[in-house]
Amino acid sequence: MTVKNFTMKNINEIQHQGLLWINITQPEEKILRAVQKRFNLADQEIQESMPSFQRPKFVKRDNYYFMVLHFPVFDRKTRHLGVTEVDFFLNSNALIIVHDNKLPIIEHFFNECAKSESLRAGYFQGTAARVFFEVLSRLLSSVFPILLHVNEDINSVDKILFTKNPDKKMVEEILRLKTNTVSFRRTMQGHKNVLEHLISHGGCELDLPSCQNYINTVREHTNEIWHTLESQKESVDALHETNESVVSLRMNEIMRTLTIISVITFPLTLVATLFSIQAAGTPLISGPFGFWKIAGVIASGALLMFLVFKRKRWM
Repeated sequence: MTVKNFTMKNINEIQHQGLLWINITQPEEKILRAVQKRFNLADQEIQESMPSFQRPKFVKRDNYYFMVLHFPVFDRKTRHLGVTEVDFFLNSNALIIVHDNKLPIIEHFFNECAKSESLRAGYFQGTAARVFFEVLSRLLSSVFPILLHVNEDINSVDKILFTKNPDKKMVEEILRLKTNTVSFRRTMQGHKNVLEHLISHGGCELDLPSCQNYINTVREHTNEIWHTLESQKESVDALHETNESVVSLRMNEIMRTLTIISVITFPLTLVATLFSIQAAGTPLISGPFGFWKIAGVIASGALLMFLVFKRKRWM
């Protein structure tokens, strides 16, 4: 077994029992061109491994398989979900992983294999597909804690939605949840297709039947993640609709209150305006206690309309 640290930074490799794993972090063109020359990789895949997001994809070449997968990255401070890309070059005896080091699980597993003879003996046997599926399985397992974070956020919003009046903060929180859910689904939706393409197009040199347990595990993880995302999407949509209904109901209550006030005050204002004209023959104006009589008329009208509204259950 050999573990090499190249003179170029951000590239390391483990070689054991004829199998090779090259781990490239923060890829630069100089590094990728050196790997291209060493393994006779196509220029197109090297370009697509540069630091820019590509769509999830599977490409079969004569001497290797190229895969692009996306994984979610959760920022605990902003509580927003980001995306990172991982590129895989795979053949029977070599695995090359290109990533931006935002997923510590890859580096952690690489270091474990570099230090532990027993781990290398367990994973570096047969073909490099075994190492690939172990890395993929660990990456998918690391997605579940992020799903739990999203679930906790959904439950938190659900608890306070009916205990306080909707405000700007609540709307922002629901929109953040919707954005995270959409980003999460977009990130994971390509995994199943890429995996099935590898299984169906992988040649006998990969000896995929010997990795069937890994394949089953990865399939289960992929299906479980997608079903959870479907459930979360439905929950967030329901929260959004509920919040919209609560806001609409609150606005209706406000408009009804304002309408009742307007209906009560308008005719009373009209009565007061008529008495203020002080034309000849206007009743109650010049008589004793004229002000109090007019005030009594207005108060009686207000009380009458209030009783009518209460009886009609309009307020």
